[in-house]
Amino acid sequence: MAAKRIAGAFVAVDERDGRPCYIQWLFGAADNDFIRRLRGFPQLAADEALLEGAYTPASHRGLGIMPAAMGLIAEKAETIGARYVITFVDQNNIPSLKGCQRCGFSPDLLHRLVGLGFGLFRRDSFTKLAADDPRRTQKF
Repeated sequence: MAAKRIAGAFVAVDERDGRPCYIQWLFGAADNDFIRRLRGFPQLAADEALLEGAYTPASHRGLGIMPAAMGLIAEKAETIGARYVITFVDQNNIPSLKGCQRCGFSPDLLHRLVGLGFGLFRRDSFTKLAADDPRRTQKF
């Protein structure tokens, strides 16, 4: 997203040397046309926001920057009319799952992608996890 110069990015900067140490994008329901073109994300309700594209350079990983920055960015969702913030993390990306959990996120939706025809066609589905699903409270 950075290479495409997509608006909506928040950047954390290392105060020691001024280098970026974290980046993530915040999108609201007004961005639904763009989100549709991105593919792989649900359309947002008027009171929802999407946090995506998180990246921490290797030099700054393991320092707790992600949960701190992500929490601050999520708070900005209120300024675009959102009461709820969603983000998607691959189930095998344990460091990111831990970071999301540390700033208050918990599993709510399951994203399934089915690719057909050598990637020419794809189908995304989103399933809300049941209230008693153990993945909701799983610790990473």
